Amino acid sequence: MAELLAPAGSLENVLTAIDAGADAVYFGGKGFNARKFAHNLDDAEIGQAVRTAHLFGVKVYVTVNILMADTELAALSAYLQRLDSFGVDGIIVQDLAVAALARKVAPNLPLHGSTQMTVADLDGVRFLEANGFTQAVLSRELSAQEIRFICSQSSIPIEVFIHGASCMAYSGQCLMSSFLGGRSGNRGACAQPCRQPYTLLCDGEPVMKHEAYVLSLKDLKSLDYIDELLDAGVTSFKIEGRMKGDTYVRTVVSAYRKVIDAHYQSPQQRKAAHREAAALLESAFNRSYQADFLGNCVSRHTLAERNPSGRQTADDVVGGLTRKLSIYGHVDVAEDGNLRLTLWDENGHTASAVADFQPEPARQRPATADYVQGQVGRLGDTPFVLASVTVWDETKMIPASVLNGLRRQAVQALIDCILADYPRPAAGTAPDWQSSTFPDEPVQAMELIVRCDSVDGVAAAVAHGADSILFGGESYHHHPFGTKAWQAAVQAAHEQGAALWAATPRIVREEHRAAVQNELERAIAAGIDGIYVGAMAVFTMLEDLNVTLPVRADWSLNIFNSQAAQVYTALGCTAVTASVEATLRQMKEMVRLSGCPIEAVVQGRAEMMVTESCVISSFAGKGQKKGCPGVCARGAYALRDRRDETFPVVTDQYCRNHILNSRDLDMAPYYKDLRRAGIAAIRIEGRGRNPQWIGQQVSRYRRLCDGTETMLLGKEDQTVTRGHFFHGIL
Repeated sequence: MAELLAPAGSLENVLTAIDAGADAVYFGGKGFNARKFAHNLDDAEIGQAVRTAHLFGVKVYVTVNILMADTELAALSAYLQRLDSFGVDGIIVQDLAVAALARKVAPNLPLHGSTQMTVADLDGVRFLEANGFTQAVLSRELSAQEIRFICSQSSIPIEVFIHGASCMAYSGQCLMSSFLGGRSGNRGACAQPCRQPYTLLCDGEPVMKHEAYVLSLKDLKSLDYIDELLDAGVTSFKIEGRMKGDTYVRTVVSAYRKVIDAHYQSPQQRKAAHREAAALLESAFNRSYQADFLGNCVSRHTLAERNPSGRQTADDVVGGLTRKLSIYGHVDVAEDGNLRLTLWDENGHTASAVADFQPEPARQRPATADYVQGQVGRLGDTPFVLASVTVWDETKMIPASVLNGLRRQAVQALIDCILADYPRPAAGTAPDWQSSTFPDEPVQAMELIVRCDSVDGVAAAVAHGADSILFGGESYHHHPFGTKAWQAAVQAAHEQGAALWAATPRIVREEHRAAVQNELERAIAAGIDGIYVGAMAVFTMLEDLNVTLPVRADWSLNIFNSQAAQVYTALGCTAVTASVEATLRQMKEMVRLSGCPIEAVVQGRAEMMVTESCVISSFAGKGQKKGCPGVCARGAYALRDRRDETFPVVTDQYCRNHILNSRDLDMAPYYKDLRRAGIAAIRIEGRGRNPQWIGQQVSRYRRLCDGTETMLLGKEDQTVTRGHFFHGIL
């Protein structure tokens, strides 16, 4: 039976979700979760939430789904141990450092891979399973057909979002809030720049008459796909909404409860349930609705271009827990003649309490069944309601105080019995992450790496002194990398004594898996020197292909601390690229604590978002992705915000948009700081750039690396950015 998973931002939300029929509930604690500005639950509330939920047979998952700084790992360790002691049924994780730490300090905690991990295909799910995860949350962008295939082949439960607000970008791959205002979605502090208006430009000229909310998705409503997803084998149906109130929680949970339950009933009952659920959801908060990703029909319709704030609704429903568990009772005497009360529930849990009192025949008011029902039925704020009680002998005298004492003891014993019998899910198993060891030697000469998506760019980079080239993966020119391109790129690099590494995409979807694998095989056949892993799925793919080339972890894996760096080296990586949200000080600590060679992206335009919804086809094309005539290849597109900042938009070979920063990252003036931090390699992002630009930038950094040029700091250049090297994220 699939579970209906409800959101909660407070203890009251938890109780409301249970009352409305949720099978499981998820929430965050006061720290370490991706809804920093929700109320969230303190430790006492977490304990109460788990206890109450388990009494009703409801699972509890706690979000620990942000990137962790090294300075937070000690506090995180203690927090994970507390969650384990509370008996939570799983933690939702983005950072592999959290998974590694949980394995050490709380090995019984089941691990769920967050949607922030950007798992979008079976290989990504297999990677999670191999590394001890017991449930995988898929990216929201997948179609129902892709989900069906993954479920049919997966050995672990699959969790899918079915309702609520959706991020424009693939979760875990959005830097827009971070780079524009320092509030990172990967740290639970997103300022939602996607809900702001933009104007689409082509070659500098507006495509639209008026600005619009072109990055704001309508809310997801998948009522029409629930039956299909149930048949596909989805295990967990997840509702978004930890920032919402009790009205939203009760309304949405009730709606999907009706539809899920009706799936196993007659066609007429199904139809009625869908009709009732649809009416309920129209009354809930929403930005209007879509289910276009599930239907594989993404278009302009998918966007809430005129209504980013949504339709507000009054908070007019009863919050909290109103339903009770039915219990039954029997009053008799124990073997020693003392009065005994036995309680049991409908699941066979039984508990008894015995008083230090021996009943005698009544002279005036015997303890009848009605009298006992009245006393034992005073269950107050307990989770129980007394359905019936029987009495072995209605001629005895039993004081109310004795029955009240027995009731309190028996109720507590029954609660303890139910909780002790609660079947907490088992944690997964995985090989130990034993980190590789690296020579403890200072960096002598930083490796200069350039990422290119054209053979001309490769030639320019190596001609001006690049040590290594990163080629392939996602292009900025909407074309795949063919055999001839790989052969020419390898030849151009090797002729100048440079290495050429194959990049891999940040996103690997099931429908593109074969294309990604074929490109890897072409790259290997061309004689590449190694591979950068851009998505977790690639690790599984490389294992299946028996690849023995060196492997490095790319920045899109969000490696934000030394523990994560050690995990990736244990997975076979010879070096890792630090998250572009890490400060220089954090990178220095990563080098010191992990001993792993750390690469940093220092030049070029950072990718703010990667999106499945195409703003170009929506507003400059026919309004939908399917059958698009390729308008992205007919000009240079960009988004302009209200501050007149312009963000280039490019389209890769998989028809995904990459929204780039309005300013180039430029760390050349701080080259000495990079050296002092122990950075082993620096990277220039050169995709989409002409050979002249690439040559100029490589020459700048080559001279710095060789010590033939020293840059003196002057007035800060306001046309470029230093990214997060000196300014941390919330």
